[in-house]
Amino acid sequence: MTGEARTREERVQWAIDVEEIKAVLAKYCHGIDKQDEETFLSIWAEDADYVLPRGEGHGIDGVRALVRKVWEQVPRCHHHITNAVIEVDGDTAAARTDVFYFRLTDDGVAQLLSGGYELEFVRRDGEWKTRRMEFSPFVSTSPVFAGNPD
Repeated sequence: MTGEARTREERVQWAIDVEEIKAVLAKYCHGIDKQDEETFLSIWAEDADYVLPRGEGHGIDGVRALVRKVWEQVPRCHHHITNAVIEVDGDTAAARTDVFYFRLTDDGVAQLLSGGYELEFVRRDGEWKTRRMEFSPFVSTSPVFAGNPD
């Protein structure tokens, strides 16, 4: 629901929707970080678009292929999605978030990265699903651990 809810019931439903969408964001982090394909794929709509600097995945099979590529190239990572601004409008929603994450690349480079996600959600069969997720980096990729004093 955009703007302010008019009734108590609408406000309660808005709060439920926002919390359910936040749970979808948390499942994204847990799924990608733990390489838990079942959890990761559970958040996506069948017609999803997943857009990263390393490629795009369209539909569930495309999302699966892209995340497997991520896991191959980045065997360890830890995401923190923050500052979610979520707008609900009936059975659709949009969100903007910040994200920072630690990663260890396949060649052993430890990095701290930051950026943002633009997201679209749809409610299907009573569940919120990610319809589109696009990542945009804030800063260039740079190792933060190299050269730091022990």
